Amino acid sequence: MMMGLPRATALGIAILASLMLLGSFAPRACAAVTAVLQCSIVDAAQGAAMPARCRVIDGTGSNRYPPPGVSLYHTAAGGYFYASGSFSVVVPVGSVVVHAAHGFEYREFVDTMSVQGDTAIVVSLERFVAMDGLGWYGGDSHVHINHAGGYYVLDPEDACRMGRAEGLSVVNCLDNAYHFLGAPDPSSTPDCIVYMAEEMRSSSYGHVDLLGISSVIEPFSPAWWPLLSDVADSVHGSPGALIISAHPVPSYDFFEVETWPGSGIARELPVDCITGRIDAMDVLSYSNCVSGNAELDLWYRLLNCGFRLPASAGTDAAVNRLDSNPPGGFRVYVRVPGGALEYGAWLENLAAGRSFITNGPLITHFEINGHSPGDSCRFAQPGALLAGTVSVRCASPFDLVEIVANGAPVLTFPLQPARSAFDTSFTLPITESLWIAARVHGVKRSWMPVGSYLFAHTSPVYCAVAGRRIVNRDDAAYFVQWIENLEALVQMKGEWTDPAQPLRVLGDFAAAREYYEALAFGNATGIDTSADPAVDAPGAFRCENAPNPFEGATSIDFVVPGPSESAAAGFRPAGEPRYHVSLAVYDVSGRVVRRLIEEPRAPGRYRIAWDGKDGGGRRAASGVYFARLSAGGSTVCRKMLIMR
Repeated sequence: MMMGLPRATALGIAILASLMLLGSFAPRACAAVTAVLQCSIVDAAQGAAMPARCRVIDGTGSNRYPPPGVSLYHTAAGGYFYASGSFSVVVPVGSVVVHAAHGFEYREFVDTMSVQGDTAIVVSLERFVAMDGLGWYGGDSHVHINHAGGYYVLDPEDACRMGRAEGLSVVNCLDNAYHFLGAPDPSSTPDCIVYMAEEMRSSSYGHVDLLGISSVIEPFSPAWWPLLSDVADSVHGSPGALIISAHPVPSYDFFEVETWPGSGIARELPVDCITGRIDAMDVLSYSNCVSGNAELDLWYRLLNCGFRLPASAGTDAAVNRLDSNPPGGFRVYVRVPGGALEYGAWLENLAAGRSFITNGPLITHFEINGHSPGDSCRFAQPGALLAGTVSVRCASPFDLVEIVANGAPVLTFPLQPARSAFDTSFTLPITESLWIAARVHGVKRSWMPVGSYLFAHTSPVYCAVAGRRIVNRDDAAYFVQWIENLEALVQMKGEWTDPAQPLRVLGDFAAAREYYEALAFGNATGIDTSADPAVDAPGAFRCENAPNPFEGATSIDFVVPGPSESAAAGFRPAGEPRYHVSLAVYDVSGRVVRRLIEEPRAPGRYRIAWDGKDGGGRRAASGVYFARLSAGGSTVCRKMLIMR
C-alpha cells in the first residue's frame, strides 16, 4: 500500500510544482548530471530494516525527496520524509548530506558524502538506551491526520507508519469520529498503538484531548455551553478514559475568543483542577507558541496551589499538511511498572503522574526517598532530609540538569563541557510541603530535535509536611484575577439557549473564585484549604455538594475529622472517637431551612442527599443557600444555588 496519497488541491499542486522547479523531484533528464542515491536503513544491533525520519540535502543546500506517493514528505523542521526501511532519491552529483533518525533512543545518523554516480549506502542506527526495558513508553497525546487544509489523505495505517518511524509507542489521533472505533485501531502493531480519539475545542473555555473514549462526545466545538467540566464527566464515564488540557496557551488577550490563539486559551483549567476533573496537562506542545517549547508558568502556578497535575505532551501536529512538524517531536514517556505495552495501562499511569516530557533528553531515573514521579512522601514535621537520584541520557549533548521545588531550581548541575549522559545523587532539607521534579536544558546541536532548545521535565514527586497542602498565595491570587476575568468574559460575551445556563456557569465560577480567595487571603469563606488534598487523612475537614447549581436535589459530601488514617478510606474500626455532627441548610438571612444531620458520627467520609425541600416538605425557592457542617469543634460552610 502506498503511503498517504496527495490530495488534489490547488495549494498542494502549487507547492508540488514549486518543489519540482527547485529540483527536489526532478528526473535525471532535467539535470545536467544526476545520480540515484539508494539508502537502506538498519538497526545496528540486529541488522534488520527499520523505519526512520530522513533528510537528504544536495550541494546547493536544497532538500531532495523521493517521488510523491512513495514516501510522505514535509517541508517543516528543515524538511523531512519517512522511509519504511529504504529509499531512493535523485541527487545532483557532488556533495550530499544524509540524515536519518528513529526517535529519541537512537543516535542520529549524519554523513556527508561525495556522490559521483549511482550509489548505494547502508544507514546504521545505533540504539543507546532501551526505554521499554526500563518500563517507559513514549507517546504523543495530540496528533491530527485529517486536519483542515491538508495536502495528504491519511488514515490510521499512515499514523502507525509515522509513529513507528519516530519510535513512538502510542499515537493518539484526535480527528473527531474519523476512523473512530472506541478501541485501538487494527493498524496498531506490538510496538506502536494508534487510537483514533477526539479533540473537544471550546473557543471560550479551552481545548482538551479526549483519550481512550469509547464513544464520541458532541458537540466537537462548543462555545459557551456545555462547560468542560460536563465534558470531563462524560469522558470519565468511559472506563479508563482521560481528559487532558491541550496546548494551554495563557499569554494572549484573555477576552479574545473569536480567533486563534485567543480561542484556545485554557480558561476553565483552574476551575476544573479544584474538582480533579482534568487528568493531565500538555506542558509541551507545538501550539505553545508564546513560551517556546514548554508552558511552565501556568503548570507551576497550578502545582503551587496544591493540585496534582501530571505533565503530558501533545504536539498538535497536523501531519496531513506539508508544513507540519513531525508527530512525537515532543512526547510524554509513561512508566508502566512491571508490564508490557498496553493502551489502558499507559493511560492509567499517565493519569497517576508516572511521566516525563521531552523533545530529546531521556530522564531514565528520578527518585526522592525511593519515590518516583506521581508518588507522595509524608513527613510528620519539618527538618527531614530528602535523598534523591537522577539519571539522564540523550542522543546529543545537553548542558544543564536542575532539581526544581515549587517552581524554583533548588539544585543546579551545569555541565561544562556538555554531556550525553549524567548521573548524580543529592540531598535536600525539607521545611515545608512541596512538589519536586527534575528538569533538563540544552542547546540544540542537531537536526533531529524539534523546538528551539533541548528540554525535558518529570512530573512531580509530592512531599507533604505535617499534612499541610502546598500553597503559594501569590499564585492563588493570580487565579482569583483569572476567574474574575472569566466571570466578566461570560457576562460580556456569553450566548445561551436557556436562562439556566449562565446561572450554572457563573455559579461554578464563583465557587472556584471563592476557593482561590481562601487560598490567597485566608479561610474567610469557610473553605478548608489547609490540608494537603493528596493526603488521605480525615483531618481534611470538607463539605462539598454536586451538582451546584441544581434544580431538584443535590448530594452533599463531607468529611468528619479524626486521627485515624483508616477512616479516610471509609473504614471505621470499633473504639474510634465519635463527634457530634451537625449539618443544616440555611438561607441568606441565616434562618434554618432544613436540618439534615444532628447525631454522633465516627471520623470518615459521608454523603447525604438534600431534596431541595424545607423541614415542612415544601420546595425551597430559587436562590442562594448554605450547607453548614459542624463537628469536633470546627465549622465549614458550602454555598449552594437552587435554580427552579
